[in-house]
Amino acid sequence: MDGAGTDKTALLREAQKGDEKAFEQLVNICYNSLYRTVFQMVPNRADVEEILQETFYRFYLSLKRVRETDPTPYLRQIAVRRTYTFLGKKRTEVSFDDIPENVPELVIEGRPFELRDLYEFASGLAPKRRMIFMLREILGYEDAEISRELGISEVTVRRHAQLAKDELRKKIP
Repeated sequence: MDGAGTDKTALLREAQKGDEKAFEQLVNICYNSLYRTVFQMVPNRADVEEILQETFYRFYLSLKRVRETDPTPYLRQIAVRRTYTFLGKKRTEVSFDDIPENVPELVIEGRPFELRDLYEFASGLAPKRRMIFMLREILGYEDAEISRELGISEVTVRRHAQLAKDELRKKIP
């Protein structure tokens, strides 16, 4: 295990014993990677902050039940589910000012797409389909991982991914 993993493990164990500083350090260590993950699905800084605040609150409440030695996958699962819930409740406005200019094109089914075009397209998808599309096509998650993160079957993941790609072909010829 690398040094960061060991540090997270030790901090997790201390936080589980009630050490508030250890919990705060754990939040600081995990924050940036979770921010990037959520921002890929909800490119609005204020919304990402809201989702992460809820994520860390839920993590704190469930701290004693965490069995993993590295809390990152557990936190990521909470963040993805919070994002899914958020997208189901609110139509997120994509702030293109928040998306960096020098983002490389993404290739989907052999076709290059600008990230801005993909965000614009995804904002019109139903929440579940949007989450699956973003996780699979933009963040590169495997179907099994998406299934686990969202608590749905792999068949459902593949079906929604295919429907999203079909819509993408129609909207962006």
